Amino acid sequence: MSKSYKIVPFDVDQPCLILHSGQIKQMENSRMTTIHFGLQELEVACSQSSKLKDNEIGISNQLISMLKIPLGVDYELSFQAESIIIGPFIGYLIGKTHSETKRRLKKFKRINIQYPFIGGLIIAFSWEEAVKINSTIKGFMYDPSSGKWKEGTYPLPAVLANRMYWLSNKRKKVLKSIYGQRFFNSAAINKWKMHKLLSANEDLLQHLPKTILYKKPEDIPNYLHRFRKLYVKPIVGKMGIGIVQIISEDDSFCIKYRKGNKNQTEHFSSEADLLEYAAAKFKKNKFIIQEPIKNELKDRQVIDFRIFLVKNQSGQWEDVGMIARKGSKGSIVSNLSNGGLLISPNKTIMSSFHLSKSETRNIRKKMSDIAIKAIKEIDKYENIYKYGVDIALDRQCNIFLIELNHINPGYRDELPAEATARIRDSMLSYAKYLAGFPKFEDKSQ
Repeated sequence: MSKSYKIVPFDVDQPCLILHSGQIKQMENSRMTTIHFGLQELEVACSQSSKLKDNEIGISNQLISMLKIPLGVDYELSFQAESIIIGPFIGYLIGKTHSETKRRLKKFKRINIQYPFIGGLIIAFSWEEAVKINSTIKGFMYDPSSGKWKEGTYPLPAVLANRMYWLSNKRKKVLKSIYGQRFFNSAAINKWKMHKLLSANEDLLQHLPKTILYKKPEDIPNYLHRFRKLYVKPIVGKMGIGIVQIISEDDSFCIKYRKGNKNQTEHFSSEADLLEYAAAKFKKNKFIIQEPIKNELKDRQVIDFRIFLVKNQSGQWEDVGMIARKGSKGSIVSNLSNGGLLISPNKTIMSSFHLSKSETRNIRKKMSDIAIKAIKEIDKYENIYKYGVDIALDRQCNIFLIELNHINPGYRDELPAEATARIRDSMLSYAKYLAGFPKFEDKSQ
């Protein structure tokens, strides 16, 4: 755990930072330094005091007032070349209004467990307050002494984590103009946009099923001529809802889908009937048509895998676990909400392809490497801190990316407790990194 410091107010005539000898040695310029607190920065004089303990820093009352630093919170210090960051100072964007933010904070109970590992100042506020773009903001501060949120007015934080269910592109643009990459978890990337972004990486193309954007009913028979079977998926959707499988059978067509937790099948005797169905069912630019992956590895049941990835306090992606799902008999999807079952991922890979434990580990590592390569491609456009990457293995053990779930990866409670905790705590850990307090990995081990 990083070292934290108590602020000791000093009554001096100028904005001043007072340190003890050990802290002074970490600075390149021991006379003047730039203090960063949230988005604020101020050049101040430095001095040394033998009265301070090694877990204390002195700050003049004038500087405390100018930077509006709340007391009663232990802060860490991040020593840069010619500056010091006091923090971490992390902000949550939680609701549209101040009152909604106050209501939603009642659900943030895990903060009591997380805070000792994060420290510093954590505040929460609403879009209603953020849009004012003042030097201060009305919101709520987490008080570690009481374990409750305290209402007040605070300076703007150094980093902003989005916890709103929906935020318009216009509002995102405003906050990105202020915070840049330090405003994160705000993306809403649909399946088609995700496919286009991933397709820009030539190394990933072999791991992507052939995909086009649905424009007109004729797209479906045209694609069926190539694959004999295809999937039509809504570009925005979850839990397998709205997915349709279409199969060409000589001079007829078979449609499969899930409805009311049951498998449904329809038959059309002509292409004209199929086109009429497509015109009524699918809207232009709202669906994708996708090549099928032969991932019915056992008992003609589809099997896929979800790898959970999070950014850590070093700003690096970590693979924290994987689950496997087997669809119910005859189902075209594996989602648990549609009758799917959780199965052991490693045992499934091993038994499906008759692999040794070593070979299974190699396949598992390849799956992880491809998943991380994919999300790093998205990192070029949007700053997201966690994913559930859905992967399929075909009958030749080729690896395919099905979907990158970044809004609600789900199923985390099916992982070991340690992995679940790392997912739940990853937002604050990554926010601490962005705030200027990275955790450096031990290279000696």
